[in-house]
Amino acid sequence: MALFFALVCGSTFLAVVYAYAGFPVLLKVISPSKSRAPQRNHAYKPPISILIPAYNEEKVIARKIDNCLALEYPRELLEIMVCSDCSDDRTVEIVQNNYGDGVSLFDYRERSGKTGVVNKSLPRAQGEIVVLTDANTMFEPDAVAKMISLYSSGNVGAVLGQVRLFTPGDSVGVDKEVAYRDFEADLKFREGLFGAAVGAFGGFYSIRKKLFTPLPPNAYSNDDLLIPARILSQGYRVVFDRAAISREETGKSVSEEFGRRVRIGAGNFQSFFLLLHLLNPLKGGAWFFYVSHKVLRWYSPFLLLLMLISTVAALSIPWFVYVLIAQGAFYAGALAGYGASRMGKSVPVIGSIYHFVSMNIAILFGFFRYLRGIKSAVWQSTQRAVV
Repeated sequence: MALFFALVCGSTFLAVVYAYAGFPVLLKVISPSKSRAPQRNHAYKPPISILIPAYNEEKVIARKIDNCLALEYPRELLEIMVCSDCSDDRTVEIVQNNYGDGVSLFDYRERSGKTGVVNKSLPRAQGEIVVLTDANTMFEPDAVAKMISLYSSGNVGAVLGQVRLFTPGDSVGVDKEVAYRDFEADLKFREGLFGAAVGAFGGFYSIRKKLFTPLPPNAYSNDDLLIPARILSQGYRVVFDRAAISREETGKSVSEEFGRRVRIGAGNFQSFFLLLHLLNPLKGGAWFFYVSHKVLRWYSPFLLLLMLISTVAALSIPWFVYVLIAQGAFYAGALAGYGASRMGKSVPVIGSIYHFVSMNIAILFGFFRYLRGIKSAVWQSTQRAVV
């Protein structure tokens, strides 16, 4: 019996290592030449719409609209849609009093969350391509034009943009979140070379309007996964454009980011059951990227717990005591990283361990949040500043 638990321990360890290290290395090895990426046609300029869901964004909405108006894209081909989700601050007033032609205001009087706003607004967009973005995400001037240039290839159904994070001056420990975002961006880019980039950064991605299908009303913080995945399932390519750059600020601390990750975790488990068809290897190669990049990470908290339990169960094998000590030291490092963060310090190695463990705890909390039932897509956003 001890041998069985030893095998379980080894298997779960390898699964976690594969998800976070093995798959990224494998992806670099098997990635096709960058010449396989869709070719840009900078002369391609279809009419586009920029859709901005907004709930109480009075602090940033003017700057966001000005940022969109300053884009290097023909104004006559650009529609800016500000979609207020029953805001009760000055968001609507600011838009009404300061912007006219080219800026459309949709003032919804019943809260439905980002999902509801997207479902109601995207079909009303006038553009062939719809760019979905957050109010606090600021574009580089050429970001949208670069993104749109990839749509000249008719088999491209969605283009995902780069959202670079920067840390506030008084932040503690969130530099690891910035590094992790860069790591994620590289994975998305390489998956995109296969036409199968799995999931967008929610602050900046685009789709062909004709390919949109309404999301479930209770879809919870997962439009950036469900929408591209559904387009992928229709046989279109989903690519990542790391030259289409936008920027947004992280939270000030790991604990502030924790709540956001719990919410995302709940949405991830909801997505898993909405995208069961992607687990079928007979329906294209997307399953490989989906399972390797997403599913294994979502279930990593359970794999880590199973690894710890199976280690204890296999202690009759003498050297397994060292396996248990190694795991104890790892989690002690995470605890030390938490303590350092509370004191306003960030220590390189233990800070990374703390980030990894806190991320998995957040996913686990998100799972229990999902089990309680998600009846509404409404949530309170993490407060961030603008660039």
